[in-house]
Amino acid sequence: MGASPATLAALARERWWLPRHHDAARARGLATFLRRDVPRASFYRPWAGRPLADLPVVTKAEVLADFAAFNRHGIALEDALAVAEAAERSRDFAPTLPHDVTVGLSSGTSGTRGVFLVSPEERQLWAGILMGQVLAPASLRTIARRPLRVALFLRADSNLYQTLASRRVHFSWHDLRAPLEEHLPALVGVDVLVAPASVLRAIAERTGPTEGVAPLQVVSVAETLDEEDEAVVRATFGRPVEQIYQATEGLLATSCRAGRLHLNEGHVHVEPAWLDHRRFHPVVTDFTRTTQLVVRHRLDDVLVAAPGPCPCGRPGRTITEVLGRADDVLTLRAADGDDGDDGDDGGRPRAVPVYPDVLRHALALAGDLGDHRVEQHGRQWRVALRRPERLPAVAAEVGRLAERLGARSPEVVAMPWPTEDPTAKRRRIKRVSEGDG
Repeated sequence: MGASPATLAALARERWWLPRHHDAARARGLATFLRRDVPRASFYRPWAGRPLADLPVVTKAEVLADFAAFNRHGIALEDALAVAEAAERSRDFAPTLPHDVTVGLSSGTSGTRGVFLVSPEERQLWAGILMGQVLAPASLRTIARRPLRVALFLRADSNLYQTLASRRVHFSWHDLRAPLEEHLPALVGVDVLVAPASVLRAIAERTGPTEGVAPLQVVSVAETLDEEDEAVVRATFGRPVEQIYQATEGLLATSCRAGRLHLNEGHVHVEPAWLDHRRFHPVVTDFTRTTQLVVRHRLDDVLVAAPGPCPCGRPGRTITEVLGRADDVLTLRAADGDDGDDGDDGGRPRAVPVYPDVLRHALALAGDLGDHRVEQHGRQWRVALRRPERLPAVAAEVGRLAERLGARSPEVVAMPWPTEDPTAKRRRIKRVSEGDG
């Protein structure tokens, strides 16, 4: 199978034309989408012809509650789920919905899983955009000489990913439901290794160039990439770990040689819902998707804005990292004398947010912890450590952090290592429940 002309055209446009016409192209694309495509979904017909700012901001839960109204074919959620869940059970991801629409499930880090629909044309466009943004010069030079070997580790395969395969790109999907050791022999000679951060680290700890695993590119997907994991993987393969930030709502960002993540603004309009002067929730509108409309979707993810233009020279806004979901932000109670009074909190102390990047830096001061997990259960922070003797040091650093934030220190206790589904996204930091004040 060869890459379609549409995919090759999208790759070339993404790589060479769009950077020179970025602002004009995105303005024209968004305007066309609002005029022509938005009214095709019944939910948006009352706003036909209105500017983007007049359209409502929606959440994943709202979309799932009225799924048929957000896609142009009126496909019901139960029909989409029937196909997706049958594929999950059979591990055959080829079946599609009417109109040859592909359905997929996000791996989801909460109880609400995302469902996405894409047409064949959107699959080809996605493949071209992704390859245009991600493939390094060394990988493109390899394609000119021989087929590029790409290995992708994910919970589920999809027609979306299979669109990447062609005579010049040999694509292999590795099912995370199978033991990792079964996959390792197939990684010998792989050029591009794509996997969640936790899987990349596990591969790096089990193999490396001396065993013939020496990819040209290493790409992290689906999970937050911690500095600790990046360091381990970089040390093994001798290459920086690149990132793809993709959600149910679309391809949202890819990394560059300067280490920043570039928002995919050539195709996705991003409105920041600011949490402070650096962190924000993205409100996204994907103006390339015309099957399932993604218009002003507010994500739970917390992003960190990067200052100024990127040194790599690519246009558009950048972020330094994806911190995780809103419930990866832990909370502390404000210290005595620093209670907030918003008029509706019953005089309870205000909650002080502890963002994952802040907590990670504090934990680093406790020494080399190895792998770890932190869960907030009310006023108690439960910590699982591969090196449990470090718990007192962790508690001390958490106490110092609370003091710096003007908050009350939580009770830090040990917990057993949690049982984790290998197909689920790893979350080192998670808020299970907030304190009661």
